[in-house]
Amino acid sequence: MIRRSFAPLGLLTAVAFAALVPLVVAEASGEAAQGEAYTSPRTPWGDPDLRGPWDRGAHQPVETPVDELWRPEGATIDAPPASLFEPDPDAPSLPAAIETPLVVDPPDGKIPLQPWAAAKREEIMANQDKLAHLDPRVKCLSAGLPRANLPWGFNTYQILQVPGYVVILYEANHEYRYIPLDGRPHVSSEIRLGLGDSRGHWEGDTLVVDVTNFTENTWVIARGVAPEGAPASALSTGHGVFHSDALHVVERFTLTDADTIHYEATIDDPKVFTRPWTIALDAFMRAPEDHELLEYACHEGNGRNLRLMTGVDVDAK
Repeated sequence: MIRRSFAPLGLLTAVAFAALVPLVVAEASGEAAQGEAYTSPRTPWGDPDLRGPWDRGAHQPVETPVDELWRPEGATIDAPPASLFEPDPDAPSLPAAIETPLVVDPPDGKIPLQPWAAAKREEIMANQDKLAHLDPRVKCLSAGLPRANLPWGFNTYQILQVPGYVVILYEANHEYRYIPLDGRPHVSSEIRLGLGDSRGHWEGDTLVVDVTNFTENTWVIARGVAPEGAPASALSTGHGVFHSDALHVVERFTLTDADTIHYEATIDDPKVFTRPWTIALDAFMRAPEDHELLEYACHEGNGRNLRLMTGVDVDAK
């Protein structure tokens, strides 16, 4: 199978620059001894080294408790059904799903939607066969954040680093992020982007990214397929959790061992949520060195995409 990927000229310039930087890193620390924190290897210029191809982590339910009000006895949280994907013997397999919820704060493990926002979200989910309420991803819009970093079937990643910048490439929607590390301010609030405007810095081995300036046509969080039998009120996958122009996301990327990047994101939007809330997961798993991002094509309104993203079968409507 021929693998292809395309990128804008500015991105190709960044990639070319990265290729000029020696790829030999400082001697990597070994696996951490039991009870000791893992120490990330360093780039030649001394930053923690996150470079390389990355696959997605395991699917997890969003909230606590795990769908106990509707989940059939004996049922498990599964990755999207294989029947929804085109057969590809070269594609990486989906990681096994796990039961650990994504929401780690507030302590009750619930997304703190304001009452009006919870009602609007139920309306959105009850009308997923109507354009006005359709999942933005089905309309080929940006996944937004932190959703773009959550596991789903088609998405893998490439992380590049040069002095003063981190670049993240996304296979889905061939999106990318430039993350400057020099302390510059965010761009004007009049500029709005699907993945927001990112500004990063290092705190020890953790890349901390402050993101603002989002458009309003993305969902904050969603992954996988809504399990069969889940009512619109269930937040098992997080679909339909929208945001306003006030969205502010703070991300934390930490290499916890040689093959895993732990990801945390704190979501703050006082127009939609009663308080800031945080998700956490092992979102990035090391992919083989020869892994490439495939060319991605999105067909707006495609029924198969709708079933994949939301579990709604438009052919049955």
